[in-house]
Amino acid sequence: MSNLSQQRTKKIILESFGELLAIKRFSEITMTEIAAKALVHRNTVYKYFNDKYDLLSQGVTFLFENQSINLKHFKQQPFKSIHDVYFSALEQIITQQQNDHDFNKPIQNNFIELLITTQKDDKIFWDIGKMVGILLWNDMHENKYDMFNDYQILDNIYQKEEFPESI
Repeated sequence: MSNLSQQRTKKIILESFGELLAIKRFSEITMTEIAAKALVHRNTVYKYFNDKYDLLSQGVTFLFENQSINLKHFKQQPFKSIHDVYFSALEQIITQQQNDHDFNKPIQNNFIELLITTQKDDKIFWDIGKMVGILLWNDMHENKYDMFNDYQILDNIYQKEEFPESI
């Protein structure tokens, strides 16, 4: 199979996966459904992607390969930065997936990887550590705050370095 044909097949799989994400929870989507939507054999999907988490990661990376992140803005409002980067390109999918923890964790990790690979300043790790701490705290409190809809609250926690008394 030619390289162009492989790229086309991979693109069709990614687009089909995106269409499914817009209408169905990530945790409920199977590789068989993705293959059927893309009109390819299931083994073809596995030729390009290890599993649906790999497909999600590669898909998001593909969308944002050339995306630059304003480091000054990130340091002041990291959760708004996440919102701005992802929500503008994936609004329908984010809206559909907002309560699917299986989707949100890889998206968070993908943003952090994107941030690390685009920045040349090792001090960014301190900011990421603080952000991850907030996400872990939120996770321990049953994800009370949605990363995409409640980013202002999460940024407030980040800036004040104080968790709300009652949730």
